[in-house]
Amino acid sequence: MCGIYGSTKVSKFEVLDQVNRQRGNFASGIYYSDGKSYDFQKTEGSFNWDKIPLEEGLVYLGHNQAPTSTERVWKEHNSHPFVRENWIVAHNGVLTNFETLKKEYIPDHENVVDSSIIPALLLMFEKKADNCTSQEKEQNIIKMVLELLEGTFGVWIVNLKTLNVYIARQGSTLFYDHNSFSSVKGTDFKEVEEGSLYRFSKKGITKVGTFKSKSPFLEL
Repeated sequence: MCGIYGSTKVSKFEVLDQVNRQRGNFASGIYYSDGKSYDFQKTEGSFNWDKIPLEEGLVYLGHNQAPTSTERVWKEHNSHPFVRENWIVAHNGVLTNFETLKKEYIPDHENVVDSSIIPALLLMFEKKADNCTSQEKEQNIIKMVLELLEGTFGVWIVNLKTLNVYIARQGSTLFYDHNSFSSVKGTDFKEVEEGSLYRFSKKGITKVGTFKSKSPFLEL
């Protein structure tokens, strides 16, 4: 089990980190940006907060995880967030068509963790779109990839060229308020709509489009 979360408020991000640790403390990943530059870290166990700038005005994204069936020993290249050139992604859930996606789209993909296929697919579709960085085409690339994924996911996705941040879910839990999101529901948090893509920024969280969800959980 994993937890993803983010906030534009330092104190709130720290609280969400602690809350999501109930979902796993095997490894942690963090991304932060001021909108002009970025950095990210992966570590076994908990964050070393002394190595993280705690400043208002930054966008913080986090991921906590428990050991998976494929990785019981911590390795940096098999930990969240996963990066492929222009894309960085953290994922909570299980992709049931991981092997199929590798075979059909990226047969030379070597990482054994299912989540790693997401930024690889984003990069592939971006290159097919002539490396465009317009916001509309950027969002269309993300929606195309999300529509390929079977199983469950809660994700945060960053295009490292534009530094735009997006969140979405299918099956997995994900909640948000005006300046934060989390796999664990916080006070006054609303549920992220399945099949909806949201942009997350210092101005808040805004729905920017929809995609065809393949949620394994039917709504009655």
